[in-house]
Amino acid sequence: MTKHLLRDLDQLSSDLLRLTYAVEDALTQALNCLMARDVEGARAVVRGDVQIDEMEVQLEEDALKVLALHQPVAGDLRFIVAAIKINNDLERIADHAAKLAKRAIELADLTPVQPPARFEEMADKVRAMVRAAIQALIKRDPDKARVVLLHDDEVDALHLELVTRLRKNILSGEPESVDPLLRWVTSVRGLERVADLATNIAEDVLYMIEGEIVRHRDLDLVLDPERSA
Repeated sequence: MTKHLLRDLDQLSSDLLRLTYAVEDALTQALNCLMARDVEGARAVVRGDVQIDEMEVQLEEDALKVLALHQPVAGDLRFIVAAIKINNDLERIADHAAKLAKRAIELADLTPVQPPARFEEMADKVRAMVRAAIQALIKRDPDKARVVLLHDDEVDALHLELVTRLRKNILSGEPESVDPLLRWVTSVRGLERVADLATNIAEDVLYMIEGEIVRHRDLDLVLDPERSA
């Protein structure tokens, strides 16, 4: 590996880490604002999404430049390919965080309704998945990546439970509660999409470390690779 390639890979890694921290903070702040009906905080999350978009575009341009200049192979190539894909998924998580913040702003102007039961539990699980995916990336830890895959089904089950309950409340509740309940439905769905994106990141981390594409594979074999040996 030439010193120029090493320098560019280190810079790419640093920029990717900066983006991960910005995205995780945006998601945490958006969920806090949603629960607390914090309009000003939510507006700050929405404004911050522009900066995250700029970071995502710059990182992709830099990664493509490294590919063109150095034509890396093997592990270095896998890292760059994974970085491009993870970069895109992180930007999409930030978009969902901005949408959650917008729901917080909208809910503040509507008839107050209680957050759906277990929403905070779902939010905690999703944040934990995002954090584990980021830690797997930072530490090049395949075990942490597999933890993310393991918890995706739990979030899917909570998503179904919450949406089903919200729909029942919409049909049986007062007319003025319909709009806020619909906002909560979209918030729950947004959280579920964030969990899917965290799963994508974990899968890309496994590809980067182990050189194997695990998407669409049987989950039991991904969690226990020795079974497929």
